[in-house]
Amino acid sequence: MKKNIIFSVLFLLTTIITSSQSISGILKFEQGQIFNIDMTTNSTISQKSSRMDIEFTVDANANHSYTITNTTEDNSTLRHEMKRVNFAFNGMGQKQKFDSDIEKDMKGSFGKPVKDMLDKKYDMIINPSGIVKMAFPEKIVISEGDSRMAIITNMLKGVTDIVQPPQKNKGSFFNVLPDTAVEIGNKWKTNIKENGGRSETEYTLSAITDSTVIIDFIENSNSVTNAEMMGNPTTTTLKNKTTGKIILNRATNIIQEKTMTTESTGSTESSFGDLPVTSKIVTRIVVKPS
Repeated sequence: MKKNIIFSVLFLLTTIITSSQSISGILKFEQGQIFNIDMTTNSTISQKSSRMDIEFTVDANANHSYTITNTTEDNSTLRHEMKRVNFAFNGMGQKQKFDSDIEKDMKGSFGKPVKDMLDKKYDMIINPSGIVKMAFPEKIVISEGDSRMAIITNMLKGVTDIVQPPQKNKGSFFNVLPDTAVEIGNKWKTNIKENGGRSETEYTLSAITDSTVIIDFIENSNSVTNAEMMGNPTTTTLKNKTTGKIILNRATNIIQEKTMTTESTGSTESSFGDLPVTSKIVTRIVVKPS
């Protein structure tokens, strides 16, 4: 009986101590450190018309990295570069595969824009919590691919956007926690407006373990994209809802893994009329320091 009481008291104390822990958003980098990032996406877009239902799927993977070229108490400088892009597309009776590691693929329709992506690098300076103070170049221009492949290119937007430097005063890839200290259960929001769309994300610090910090998030956004389908220009307008989880290394506050699912509804406007559209994108990002 006494042992049970002691155990219960210890458990209660542990719970109280754990729940009252707070953490700051300060990132801890080491000069020369390289963070290799693997991103996998599985995307499905469905369009319905009076004549037929159309479904497109793309399974894609991108490998890129950040190298810490300099770090001080005030800021850190990181260099970004792409390593590899590959995908498999299925839709409208056609199937396509591409891998930037395969020489034959690099000579095909996607070779030129992908080679351009792999050749581009950028440097950025971030503050201790990961907010961008400066990026150079500020924008990267990528060669346009075959216009007939626009539907695939748009479905790969999450992959192709990786090459673009983040905007000044915006959060970098490593910015997750707010500037102020937070405890389990605390919430905070971010708002972004760019490329004709906007998004609002609410984060919740859900757990702190001996080695990790776990954050849940919900994002609501809208987007407008232009593409080409069967030789006709299209405009797709979507409302998107994303739910996900981020795992940080507790000792450094650097992201280890991010998983999210985005479900969207909207319509595609074209010469065929307005077609209802639904989509689902499942993304997993894994970060491996070396």
